[in-house]
Amino acid sequence: MVAFSSLDCGILMVQRCKLPGEPICQILEEQTGERVGSFGSRGQGPGEFIAAEFIGKTEGDDTLYFVNLPSTVLLYAREEKGADYRYVGSEKIKVKDGCFTTRFCRLSNGYSVATTLSGGKEFFILFDRDFKEIKRFGNHPVRGMTTEANDFMQLQGEMVSYKNSFYFASRFFGYLCRYDISDEEDVTLKWEKMLVEPVCNVYEANLARKKNNLDGFYGLTANDKYVFVTYSGELCYKAFENYSACTPKTLLGFSIDGELVGKYALEHQSMSVLLSQYTPQLYLLNCESECNVEIFEMDDILKAKL
Repeated sequence: MVAFSSLDCGILMVQRCKLPGEPICQILEEQTGERVGSFGSRGQGPGEFIAAEFIGKTEGDDTLYFVNLPSTVLLYAREEKGADYRYVGSEKIKVKDGCFTTRFCRLSNGYSVATTLSGGKEFFILFDRDFKEIKRFGNHPVRGMTTEANDFMQLQGEMVSYKNSFYFASRFFGYLCRYDISDEEDVTLKWEKMLVEPVCNVYEANLARKKNNLDGFYGLTANDKYVFVTYSGELCYKAFENYSACTPKTLLGFSIDGELVGKYALEHQSMSVLLSQYTPQLYLLNCESECNVEIFEMDDILKAKL
């Protein structure tokens, strides 16, 4: 699996699993795709990754933060010149009850947010600048669960931050939301939407998708104006027969206020999507052509909606 992020020196591509000795992270020049930097390797030594997840950066891109699943944050600092980063330290993720965290993102004010797999009725966990749990928030969007210990297995998805806002998009349902986190630790739900109502059996603490439930979002990116997601919309049972059958061929665009601004048909199946923070371009990871990165001008994308 490959994840994107936008840096001032290029596109950061993070591969969660690589062979020992091969770089986990590569930085590509935005216009040419030429590799201008690489760092990080798979292993269990200092600064090495078991499974890498990029979660955020400081202003100026001087320090990059990665979760090394399941419970450590690795810090990489930029060298004085170029696009090279070096390992400079780590932090432990400190949760109150030892619950398992899944997705993570870091905000500009230094706070971080994670999703959890189970254990309680709230889905999100807010962490301070030292990755110590502050509080939990966010109820399950599928109504009908009645116990305090909900199972969030079917609510997993993608999460991304921009400034002090973060967005979450569910993989198995068409659920999308935006939260803002203030410097005073105040949590505000700005909006949430269920693109298509889920089709599932609801039990006291968990739920099970039915065959005619539609698969949700696979990729998620945001900037100061837009949120883009790659959307499947395929019947979920197809993935049980063919793993790639539900991989998206649709790109949805929203304003940061949650208004749908466009729906776009993709030529190839694509999972990861990235809005550049420094150029008016959008990048898609093409899953049908040896995982090539496709580049689109934002103006062309906004004009080409269905």
